[in-house]
Amino acid sequence: MTKNQELAADLTLAAQRSATDAVMLHGAMADRLGLHVTDLRCLNLLRMGGAATAGELAQRTGLTTGAITRMIDRLLKAGYVRREHDEQDRRRVIITAIQDRIDEIAPHYEVLAREFGKITADYTEEQLHLLLDIFNRLHETSLHVTAILRENA
Repeated sequence: MTKNQELAADLTLAAQRSATDAVMLHGAMADRLGLHVTDLRCLNLLRMGGAATAGELAQRTGLTTGAITRMIDRLLKAGYVRREHDEQDRRRVIITAIQDRIDEIAPHYEVLAREFGKITADYTEEQLHLLLDIFNRLHETSLHVTAILRENA
């Protein structure tokens, strides 16, 4: 095995460990907030991507429409989202995150942001650009592979 192949294998393991760590971290955060981890991740999708229909959320998450409906009901009951009829098409129902409630979650992530800031402070601007490129490419890869997995299910 070449040095590059060894490094690639180490990077693969590190990425797998990081993904597992993220699942565990978000599970602990959801527990602290009294949410299901899927609910918390859906709120993040709404925060980053804006309002969406239940069908769009089902597509983004891979959940069934029934599971999405139950999740939206839980988030409605907890006051994190609201349902609104689309002004152009009254049949469409849009799910919107309530910003004040999202803002209440932010303090729980402050320690993570602070620790992440300590790590990134050790890198040059050029290195940070490289890391950003890697994360963006990993995101696109994750979306691509997820689509492949869902097509072949």
